[in-house]
Amino acid sequence: MVAITATSSATPTALLALGKARLEQARREADLAEANAQSLRSQADAAEIDAQKSQENVRNIATRNARADTTYTAKLNSNTSEVPKKTQDFLADMYSATSEKFAASGNALKTNPNAPPVVNAQGQSTGRIVNVSA
Repeated sequence: MVAITATSSATPTALLALGKARLEQARREADLAEANAQSLRSQADAAEIDAQKSQENVRNIATRNARADTTYTAKLNSNTSEVPKKTQDFLADMYSATSEKFAASGNALKTNPNAPPVVNAQGQSTGRIVNVSA
């Protein structure tokens, strides 16, 4: 005799119940993974926004620093000094005009840069400036 299986029954078979349980488990895992992915996306978006804000702050600071002259740069770029150029030129001309007279009257500064160095009483070279007070 051949066994005839039931084509419809009021109680589900064990295999069908196991398949449904696995399907439900897979759906729960998929939902959990989706929620996890959403959380990671929102964290990545927040990190991207923070990075953009930081880059903007760096740009603003760099622009501000480029505009602002630092103390050293301002000193290097300034053409003004405490003594005006006209006064400096006048003093340099006066020194040039009177230095010959001072050298002739016993000034310790020699005007000839190629002159031999001055030698003191001990025979030591003292350079171009002579200390007459010693």
